[in-house]
Order: sequence, then C-alpha cells, then structure tokens
Amino acid sequence: KAYSAKTKKITVQPKPTPRPTPAPTPTSASLQAVSLGIENIVNPQDWEELRGLVNASRSNALHLTAGRVEWTAFDWPAHPSVAAEPGTDHLARAIKELGTMPDGQPRRIDLLIDALVPAWIERDPSIAGRNADGTPAKYLASATALHEGPVGDRFVQLARDLALRYKPAQITFTELMFDEETFGSDDLALYRRMTGEADWPRTGGGRIDEDSPRIGAWRSEVMTGLLTRVRRALDEVTGQVGHRVQLAQDVQVNWDEPGAGRPDAGHDYASLWQVVDRLVPWVYFDGGGRELGDVTRLVTGLAAAAPGADRYTISIGLWGPEASPVITPALMAESLRAAQLAKATSLNVTPVSLMTDEHWSALGGVWTP
Repeated sequence: KAYSAKTKKITVQPKPTPRPTPAPTPTSASLQAVSLGIENIVNPQDWEELRGLVNASRSNALHLTAGRVEWTAFDWPAHPSVAAEPGTDHLARAIKELGTMPDGQPRRIDLLIDALVPAWIERDPSIAGRNADGTPAKYLASATALHEGPVGDRFVQLARDLALRYKPAQITFTELMFDEETFGSDDLALYRRMTGEADWPRTGGGRIDEDSPRIGAWRSEVMTGLLTRVRRALDEVTGQVGHRVQLAQDVQVNWDEPGAGRPDAGHDYASLWQVVDRLVPWVYFDGGGRELGDVTRLVTGLAAAAPGADRYTISIGLWGPEASPVITPALMAESLRAAQLAKATSLNVTPVSLMTDEHWSALGGVWTP
C-alpha cells in the first residue's frame, strides 16, 4: 500500500510486474592465456599468422614451453649439449614475435619447465622411479632423484637460469608429479628417513598399500621440498631480474573433492600452497567421460576452498577422448565461460597446436578486451 498526500486517502497501488532474474554475468578473467608447446616453439612457424590469431583472440598472457632439463629451446651455457638447435634461441624468438599486444603493452610471459626425463633415464637408469614390482619408469625420476639427487638439482638450476635470462612473470613446472613408480630401494630409504617408518604401509596380505594416505603425504612432502628449493633460488636472483618471479605448478585435479588435490600424485594442494603462487589444474576431457557440468563443479569447488579461485589458473585442455581427439570449439568456449561464472580470474587454453580457425574464433568470443 502507498499513502497519497494529495488526496489524503490510502490507495492500493498495483503490484509491479516482477522482473526476470538476470543470468549471471561471467567475471572477466584478468589473465587470458594460450599455451605454446615445444612443438610450437622449436619447429618452423608462421609467426605473422600466429601473431594475428593471438592478437585477435585478445590473449594477454602466454605460456611458453622452455623445454626439459635434457632438451632446451635455447643454448643453456651450463649444459650446452642439451640445446635443441645449438646457436638458436627459439624461446627468445617466440617472446619477440608474440610478447607484445597490439596496443604496445607487453603480454605476461609464463615459462614452462617440462619435468619428464626419458632421455636421461635411458642414459642413466639409476635416476628412474620404480613401481612396486621393480619395473623402472620411462619418464619420471624417482622421489630420491628429485629430493636429493641430480634431477632435482638440475630443475632448480634451470628455473634460476630461465629467470635470469628471460625475466618472465612466472615459471611453471608441468608434468612434475608421481605415478605408481616411487617404490625403488632408494625411495624406501628416503621414505624411512623422512617419516620414521620402518617400511611401506602394507595391506593385510602383506602387499605394499599403494593407496595409503601416508604414501600420498610423503610424496607431497617431497614435492613441496623441491619447490621450496626452487622458490629460494628464484628469490636469490630477484635483484638481478628486477622483480619477483612467481612460481606455479601444473596439477592433477580431484573431481570429487576439488580443494584437496591429488596427494597420491604429490599434489596435496594444502601442502603446495605453502610454496607456490599459483596452481594450474588440468581441466581435460581426454578421459573419464568428463562433461561441461564437471568443469562447473570443479571450479566452484576450488573457489569455495582456500585460498580461493583467483589463485588458480584454470587450464582447459583441447585433447578429447580417443573417438574425438580434439574437443569442439563450442565445448572449449562453454568451459571457459563456466570457469568465469565460478569466479576464476586466470584462464588458459592448451595447446595452440590443436587450435583450428574455429577454435580461435570461439576464443575471441570469450576473451574480453
């Protein structure tokens, strides 16, 4: 009811027509990135065409793969034998070609270190992780080789040298994880020292309990210890770089309990947050029958857990299931919008090598100026 002063009467005003509830507005991502794998960095590239696509998509950040400690996209003076093409700095070329936006502002550069070491393992099998029956890994180093061995030392050195050489905004480790291959005799000795346990956790039948939370906690402690060494090395060169280089890690996701991460892979998020500035969850559709709704639930779960959605870079992978090896442009775009609705402020699409013209066009419809 409303009171009319003019007539001195109480009149009944008609109820206003209810307005429809507006659809939620996606939060504009402050970081809108695309990833270039080593295949984009080292192989011949039509840089003018790629620059036009990146510019049209409004990407303001780039994730560039620097290589592995056994194979780099540039001459690494400390280890000259590992250069992909001696005398050619492919990484500097990529930064020069793509590092500036049309308005003259620099794009944010994130350099990726791929942690797989297959050639090193082939050359020196002693660094390989081993599964419970003794079979050596083909790609992943043992926990010991990372914690106190040459592989971890080399990772620290590469991160430091990349910071000094290219002065990126961030360095990210990718493929830095554990599988079932942390059960060699060296890793058992390390497990005993770090945990005080006499042996691996065992099942009632006497087999190693590979799913024991104690093993996951130990793996995450090893991972956090390595990243702490990297963080220290980056801090030591801050004065020479001119800014603090952020540290991030690609991580596997826990679709059922997003904020918990994957301790079994060494990716206990609570542990990693003690060291890293960002985590980059792999939001991929290449297995498990994942759908768009899974993306929404995952990012919403990450936003609800500490430290919040703005500390994650949601990486939408273009790899699809075997029957359809590349996801559609529509699913890519819808996934990015779903992540924005869940308040993600840093988004990434990977890899550029799988993007068609239709993917680039769809991306331009999501990214904002």
